[in-house]
Amino acid sequence: MDSKRMELFAALGYRAPTASRRGRTVGPARERTAVVLEGVSGDAAGLEAQELPPLEPEALDALRARFLSEPDEVLHLARESMGAPVSELDFARVLQEVEQALRAPEEALQALRQPPFRAKASVELPPDFRFPLMTSEIPIDPSRTKFEPVADLRGWLLFTGKAWLRGATVPVAPFRRHDDPRHPSRFRYALREPAPGRPVEVALFSDFGTGEYPARYVARQLLMRGERLEYAVHLGGVYYAGRQGEFDAHMAEPLESLLPVTTVLTLNASPEMRSGGSPYFRYLDERRGAARARQVQEGSYFCLASERFQLIGLDTAYFEPGRHREPALLGWLESVLVEGRRRGAVNLLMSHGAPYRYGSMRTSELLEDLKALVVEQSLADLWLWGSTPYGALFDRGQGLPFLGASLGHGGLPVRRAEPGGASPAPLRFVESRPRFPEWTGVRPELGNNGYCSLLLHDDGTVAMQFLDWMGNVRCTVKLAREGRGPLVIQRLEPGGE
Repeated sequence: MDSKRMELFAALGYRAPTASRRGRTVGPARERTAVVLEGVSGDAAGLEAQELPPLEPEALDALRARFLSEPDEVLHLARESMGAPVSELDFARVLQEVEQALRAPEEALQALRQPPFRAKASVELPPDFRFPLMTSEIPIDPSRTKFEPVADLRGWLLFTGKAWLRGATVPVAPFRRHDDPRHPSRFRYALREPAPGRPVEVALFSDFGTGEYPARYVARQLLMRGERLEYAVHLGGVYYAGRQGEFDAHMAEPLESLLPVTTVLTLNASPEMRSGGSPYFRYLDERRGAARARQVQEGSYFCLASERFQLIGLDTAYFEPGRHREPALLGWLESVLVEGRRRGAVNLLMSHGAPYRYGSMRTSELLEDLKALVVEQSLADLWLWGSTPYGALFDRGQGLPFLGASLGHGGLPVRRAEPGGASPAPLRFVESRPRFPEWTGVRPELGNNGYCSLLLHDDGTVAMQFLDWMGNVRCTVKLAREGRGPLVIQRLEPGGE
């Protein structure tokens, strides 16, 4: 790749594999370990060949041709990648900008260095803006627009656009199955049994893999919980395209200090599969190599089980984006759900793909895939998912005999959600605050980022909190069974305004 073009890509946010990987020693800095994926070459110098490459001039020409002949299809793919709409006019304009930048990368670099370019989106926080967790180690720059659907459309196009070409492929990592003899665990692991006065705390967050300051502050909150936080589950989403450098910078580095004290688990998602899943699986292996006593995850789906609770993670990306209909995986899921129901455990289902979205009355193909298990047999009590770009809690509804929680607001810039939208299930909470307090007047169009904390109690109840990136409690919920009935929302207390 041309050096000037590579410099331009880096300036616009491309993450190449870290230098240490090129020397074949990879893993957390405090404990380097050589890692070879099952069935995947461990040659660190070839990592970039295993992932989605940035858009080069030839691929850009092909993308333009497809956009001219199939604009609706290309815009659909772009919207699916970014999780937000983009207009045909904006797409055409940015295609032209990208072509100019690729043809003359030195001129594009010079333009990036000019103050007028940086000042275009300039926004300043008031001098008295503070919150308890604020630190100079994680600077807050409201003018940054990386990953925003329109303002950073150039970045999305450059670093995701090749996935929008017909027939574009990357090497796909071998899938890991629970019934492989190399995995005697069968991807089932022990969840500590809650004790009186000692509940199990689980943090859940999704679409966190951006490296931007809201995600860094979410990670800071998890780290400050220390040993109290026994489990942290990322529901997937490493951007732009699940590359090795993106995993290094956006996942491994901010979460590294958690590994000695917290069991970290990560689900597969559509962004991860844009680079074939190899960086995702490699991250699982490196994590186990760094802290094997706590880091148990071997594959892209799993079940953490105690007598009273089961946390069941699904892979809704490897075989098809947003689907779960591979027969062996459905059989495994049915077995763990039925087993949990037989002993009276609370079944908590987790995925990146969503069964439905706020703002639409339609349910998803993923829900149709799992209809026999979660609707007809009512085997799931609470379904928590990523991908939908807001924090929200849904009650059980007609034809939806489970509680639902959307957690796709961990790190991506999201559009501010508004109450009153349509939904297949009754909405009980939606994160409707802007990213910054309204009194600041800063970026009011951006939605609030955050995550969820669960406390699993010995009596089978679940305490649930939605927290934002600054550590504010946005909603507190108590979930419990009434007799032998389903899990219900017993109490809900909105956070202070």
